[in-house]
Order: sequence, then structure tokens, then C-alpha cells
Amino acid sequence: MKKHLLYSLLAAFTFISSCSKDTTLAETNLAQKMIEDKAWFLDYSQTGTLTKTYVGQATYYINFLKNGATQDSDGLNGTYSVEKISGQLQIHVQATTSNGNAIEYIYTIVSAGASNLILSYTLSGKTTQLYYTSKR
Repeated sequence: MKKHLLYSLLAAFTFISSCSKDTTLAETNLAQKMIEDKAWFLDYSQTGTLTKTYVGQATYYINFLKNGATQDSDGLNGTYSVEKISGQLQIHVQATTSNGNAIEYIYTIVSAGASNLILSYTLSGKTTQLYYTSKR
């Protein structure tokens, strides 16, 4: 009887500990799969109550490639990684401008879907949300 109870407790402990595994890797992999190999076109941005729309205009786009490279309509080329920092998924980009200057920026992923992407960043205490759609 004691042996059976010991096995039951061991099985329960194994089940409970396996359910509490860190999901960070799964979350970052899923987020990367959602954004990669698509052209993301900026539809509008929102800073506080100010909304700027770019729908119907030649606008900014960014590509996050499967191999970790990124390129955008401003001529920036570089690499990116998806990371989870302080409980938030982020895209870290290290790029080079068309005249050779290094630039680094970080976006927080607010939402990522098959054809919609919402990113945010904070500059000088003001948070801006960027709303993208994928045409692919």
C-alpha cells in the first residue's frame, strides 16, 4: 500500500512540475512564426489621442525574414530577434542605414496575428502604437 501511495505521489509531482514549465521559448517561437516572411505595411500610428493614418498611401513597410534578417522601406537592413523581457514579447532590431550608420531599436509586440500586427514603443515618455497589416 505504501509503495502504491509513493508511486501515486511521484506521478502527481511529475505531472504538476511538467505543467509549470517555462513557456517563454514557445511564445517567442510562435511570435516569430507569426511575423516572419511577410511584408508588414503601416496602416496607422497612435500616440496618445493623435492618430495618423497611412491607409491608401505609399507608406512604410518592414519585412522580418525567416533567417533573422530584416529590411524596410527606409533602406534599413539588419537582423532581428524576438525575445521575452519582463513578461513582454519584444522585437529587437540591429540595422544599418543606407549611409552605413548602425541603429538599434526595440518594439513591444502588443498583438500578432496572421495578417495584423500591433507594435509599440515609448520615446520621451510617450507611447506610440503602430498598426500593420500583411498583404501576403
